[in-house]
Amino acid sequence: MGSLAAGAAAATGTGAFTSVTATRNVDVEVAGDASAYLRLEGTGGDNSHYVTSDGNGSTLSIDLDSSNSTDKGGTGVNPDAVTQLDDVFTIENQGTQEVNVGLSKTGGTAPSLVKFYPEGESYDGSPLSSTDVTLGTGASTKVSIEIDTEGDSVGDGDKLLDSVTFNADAT
Repeated sequence: MGSLAAGAAAATGTGAFTSVTATRNVDVEVAGDASAYLRLEGTGGDNSHYVTSDGNGSTLSIDLDSSNSTDKGGTGVNPDAVTQLDDVFTIENQGTQEVNVGLSKTGGTAPSLVKFYPEGESYDGSPLSSTDVTLGTGASTKVSIEIDTEGDSVGDGDKLLDSVTFNADAT
């Protein structure tokens, strides 16, 4: 009898299962860029004029076009020139673990001409589209922008870049 019970336990007591469906409560709340787990916010410095909110959930927007002209009449970057804007916005990890942050660019006539550099990376270094920056919990980096139109056939009114997607992955 003892060996029969042991054999039956071995056959049915493996703990394996084919499928499980379990419903749980999950609360997910949208927060504006300034209070999200990955905070995106203007630095408030000399180049803060180029960082705006789109009025829809406080989403960071960077405008270097005629919709955001300066009080002196500036409406965009120069053709056949290099424009550098230091410390335009900040990325901060407000989550609970270290993350690698990078970005991808889409749309426009020449997105490769617009580069985003993390703090401590010179303009001839690695932009965020090529190399991620690692941010520990509570750590941040200021981001500078370079637009290099030298030698490219861009003209008045050309939209170089439409959007940027920030990617943060836990290390």
